[in-house]
Amino acid sequence: MTPSRSKMLVGAFVLTGALLLILGLLLLGGRHFFSFDTEYVLYFDGSVSGLSIGAPVVLRGVPMGSVTRIMLVPEDSGAVVTIPVYIQIDSKRLARGDGTQVSEDMERAIIQRMVGNGMQARLQMQSLITGQYRIEMDFFPGVQQKFYSSTRELEIPTQPSSMEALQRALNKLPLERVMTSLDVIMANLAVAMGDGKLHEGIAAFADTFAQASAVLRNTEMRQTLARMMERISGAAEVVSAQTPEAIVAFRDAMRAAADAAGQMQRAAVAVQNILGKDSSSMTDMRRLIQESAAAARALREFASMLERNPEALLQGRKGKY
Repeated sequence: MTPSRSKMLVGAFVLTGALLLILGLLLLGGRHFFSFDTEYVLYFDGSVSGLSIGAPVVLRGVPMGSVTRIMLVPEDSGAVVTIPVYIQIDSKRLARGDGTQVSEDMERAIIQRMVGNGMQARLQMQSLITGQYRIEMDFFPGVQQKFYSSTRELEIPTQPSSMEALQRALNKLPLERVMTSLDVIMANLAVAMGDGKLHEGIAAFADTFAQASAVLRNTEMRQTLARMMERISGAAEVVSAQTPEAIVAFRDAMRAAADAAGQMQRAAVAVQNILGKDSSSMTDMRRLIQESAAAARALREFASMLERNPEALLQGRKGKY
């Protein structure tokens, strides 16, 4: 091989390698390698873990651009940091109403107008498996926008992601105080179960129902009612000799008294059924006891009054029982 031919082969090899390098850069860098597209900045308060350079930027699911830079800017004190994230919008994704593409200057005007109409950005998880995030833009009318930079025309406001908002809400809950109160309740319940006070209270409540049932089944009360019926019958016989209208009235009174006695017995059976079924409606049970006891007292007082003053049915009650 002659020296001149060898030099030609080496030159061709170097030229081919250079062309392949340029082609690779163009393929990897794409249009952004020599691009001077406008960068927009987004400031996030929370963590941007999972967001990387090149992450997509979407508007309602439509790819609009990508993340170009992620910076960390500490305050002078060093205790507070802000995280500016820079993105580029692909102007080819924007079009006019007639379908024609927009220029870069027009793109900035469109983005500013969209921000003015409530557009904001937030982090959104792309995949639960990889844990990678993307930037999602959407319109949130009525939600206050917060700007950090002095160049508002190049800033897109942000708001917390759904997960971050949930985490903030959970952090505001007084979980420690709730758990402490729950521990106190459980401890008091354990003490009550241990010293037998709870069992004593349940037993006392059952005894109260048993006593109420016994009052309703009391033989003395039944005898008093029987004597009352006899007195009413006797008074009815006396009155029947005088006025036929009084006979009808006293017969009605006897029927009413008999119905009242039957209702009292049915109430006793109802109380027994409640006790047997171990009803959980404590309030209704207490009310039933109170009403039954009041009815029993009224019947006793009425029977005593009739025993002392049978003519009260004819003349009416005078003074106290």
